[in-house]
Amino acid sequence: MTKDQLHDMQESHALFEYQLWINESLFTWTWWFLLGMIIIPWIVLIKFIDRKRAPIIWFFGLIVLIISIITDEFGADFGIWIYPTKLIPYSVFELPFDFSIVPVAQMLIFQYFSTWKTFSFALFMQALIFAFIGEPFSIWVDAVAYYGWNYFYSFIFYMLTGTLTRVFVLKWIPKK
Repeated sequence: MTKDQLHDMQESHALFEYQLWINESLFTWTWWFLLGMIIIPWIVLIKFIDRKRAPIIWFFGLIVLIISIITDEFGADFGIWIYPTKLIPYSVFELPFDFSIVPVAQMLIFQYFSTWKTFSFALFMQALIFAFIGEPFSIWVDAVAYYGWNYFYSFIFYMLTGTLTRVFVLKWIPKK
């Protein structure tokens, strides 16, 4: 395949994505739901974040966000999931999940649950709710569709992401 052929294919795909977004996503109920899910968690975080610990909490959230984006990109590229309704066209990943819901939830858990025991329990509850309630709801409203992925894998993802990020961040915090 030549570079020009590849460019033509990418251009055709971009036009297809845009037309699909205009005709099937923009201003639908699910689109408004996704818009709310990218805005509301950040409003909650800004209202409740501990300003004294904000830099370390933001650091934690940034790592969760990066892990979420990389994982999402991998899954979408390999066809493990798709996003039938997108907030914006041309994105492989879904902004509300990767940039808002997951990082903000885990940032609040990191902030409010300082011992490993309480953090692990809160993270377990978040993973349970997100994987077995939030994700089936997201499928029901046509925000995501899975092909070879299941909710248990998501549960493991949430647990590992939060736990490994906490381990990493705590290694970087200077001891008092």
